[in-house]
Amino acid sequence: MGPQGLGIKGNNGYSIGSPSKFKKHNMYSKEGVVEVAETKEEHLKLKDKGYSHSSPVKKKDACYSKVKSRYKKWPSAYASGALVKCRKVGAANWGNKSK
Repeated sequence: MGPQGLGIKGNNGYSIGSPSKFKKHNMYSKEGVVEVAETKEEHLKLKDKGYSHSSPVKKKDACYSKVKSRYKKWPSAYASGALVKCRKVGAANWGNKSK
């Protein structure tokens, strides 16, 4: 067995870490800035700066969490309608009975 159990030649005939197997791809900062890593060296530099492969997750608004906690079946037509109504009146006012 060769390195990492991949046979004598390694990964499909390429040595492990071969630059010919590297594909350029996007990397994302925590602020959402996109950089393209074209070489393995660029990839490692961006990784040291704190960049990652996944884009930062957008935070859900207050209406999303309020409505989702109230409806057992998610997503559903009723829950989606309630979400629209909540965003229309504002999270602070949604769910309060008006007289």
